[in-house]
Amino acid sequence: MSATQRDYYSILGVIDSAEMVVIKAAYKALMMVYHPDRYEGDTEEAIRKTKEINEAYAVLIDPEKRKQYTHGQATTKSGFESNQDPEDNSFNNTNKELEPGWLIAIELVKGLDDLYQNLNVLSKELAFSFKQRILESKRFDEAQLLAENLESDYIKKFFGSNKDIQNFSRWLLSTQQRAAAKEINKLVAQTNDRLNSYQTIETIIKKYQLTGFEMPVRTTYQLGDILEDNGVVFYVDTSGHHGLAASREDLSIKATWHEAKKLTGNHPFDWHLPNRDELRLLYEQRDLVGDFANHLYWSSTESDSFNAWFHNFYIGKQFTGNKNLSHRVRTIREF
Repeated sequence: MSATQRDYYSILGVIDSAEMVVIKAAYKALMMVYHPDRYEGDTEEAIRKTKEINEAYAVLIDPEKRKQYTHGQATTKSGFESNQDPEDNSFNNTNKELEPGWLIAIELVKGLDDLYQNLNVLSKELAFSFKQRILESKRFDEAQLLAENLESDYIKKFFGSNKDIQNFSRWLLSTQQRAAAKEINKLVAQTNDRLNSYQTIETIIKKYQLTGFEMPVRTTYQLGDILEDNGVVFYVDTSGHHGLAASREDLSIKATWHEAKKLTGNHPFDWHLPNRDELRLLYEQRDLVGDFANHLYWSSTESDSFNAWFHNFYIGKQFTGNKNLSHRVRTIREF
């Protein structure tokens, strides 16, 4: 495995937002376990682990190296639990090194262990980082705030910014439905955090046959509503809960059909080219959405390998044209 493939944060058992004090504490605790002069197991294993730990620490303790490493890794939201290895006992061994100090701390500070246990339900690395930070800083008066910030950052990173999805994900983790939580994490990454919260939660509950979660209030939409991402609702289905929204302006440049496809998403909840029927609906609601030109707009629908459908917004009709021609682009998405 090359250096660029190693997950240095996972090697040290910390989250990727860990502060220097936490990284130092993790390194110190790991070396107390795996130093060849102390390790109770195989010497070759101790040497291998020590080399790995030193490599990770050398990068993460240096601000510039850490910045370059994090950029090179291109960490995405889809990494939820991707690096957990049930066969690796290094985390548990390292955690034991902190146990004597932690037992004293929780004896002195009421509620401290509850904060730790609540974080541990979400992520053992998250809870470990909390424990390290508290023991190193001795700022017990800030424990509640630290725990809340760690939890908030963790949930937002892996489950997006939608409050309903966040609450559902917390519930999944608290009830040990980690497979369902992992699927939510993947959906957030795939849709770039543009999930229909009610529909997503409903789908996951049915798929995993879950009970006990109180569904959020279902939003009803009307034509002309402005969504959180500034999209304009131009179509609503009969339920009133789902439909289509359009961007409020064209892309800044005209584009060939192939360029337009590359510039827009491929998932229905991403901003993407409308198909023929959706583009016709968009033309019918052009005054509601606004800022259209009397020009030609691409649809995503192909007529053959060389041509695709476009809509002439001046005369209101659709035609086919060569994909290499440049036309205007207005994106839409489902909600």
